[in-house]
Amino acid sequence: MDPLEVHIPFNVFSASAVTCAKNYVSLIEAQLSEAYSHERFDALEQYRNLPNADEADYEVYVRSVERMFDDDFRPILRFTTVIYLYILFETYVSRHVDEIQRLRQSDPKILKKLRDGPPRCGLVKAAEIYFKEHATLAFFGDDQWKQLREIEQVRNCIVHAGGIARDSKPRDLIYDLESRSWNGQAVGLQIDRYNGKDVGSPMNLHQRFSEYCVSLLEHFFRALGAAAEAGFEK
Repeated sequence: MDPLEVHIPFNVFSASAVTCAKNYVSLIEAQLSEAYSHERFDALEQYRNLPNADEADYEVYVRSVERMFDDDFRPILRFTTVIYLYILFETYVSRHVDEIQRLRQSDPKILKKLRDGPPRCGLVKAAEIYFKEHATLAFFGDDQWKQLREIEQVRNCIVHAGGIARDSKPRDLIYDLESRSWNGQAVGLQIDRYNGKDVGSPMNLHQRFSEYCVSLLEHFFRALGAAAEAGFEK
């Protein structure tokens, strides 16, 4: 062995990336809340300084700021956060697969071939097939893989259907995620419904949903790293 070759544990870089993602989510949410407080405070000051201010003035000065954050800024932030977290997953899963394939001296393009099929599938399903059937690393249960596919489908819905679950295929994954619980509460994804039916509005993602996604990725990479280290300890 080359004396200059240093072994870096499998999960060091992915764990660092997930930590950065966790800090990113907290920081952006805090900055958005601070910006909202300042903007609303300024709007209230302007409203209170108006002579004979009425409800219509309140709508113009204060409610417009509230709507801007509720209808635009927060949804955009959380949609882009999901896309960012998916890119993180894609990047580090691919790196882990490349490293394992190098150690196995096997096909470096296996993940792409699995995605191309037949049948064609998403990255999460391809990764599940790879780790179960090729690398023989059993570290995630079937429901945990489904949780990852649900997040992947939210990302696909945002990118390809404007965040409208009803227009996403397969939409059932998003509906299943809406009813999923995490730490005793809902995961923070809500769909506007009328008489129980999806009305076709963009889904609502709360701060809790970003935290749920980060938690799942953190658990995934920690479990993968431990399994890979044990499987390739020599």
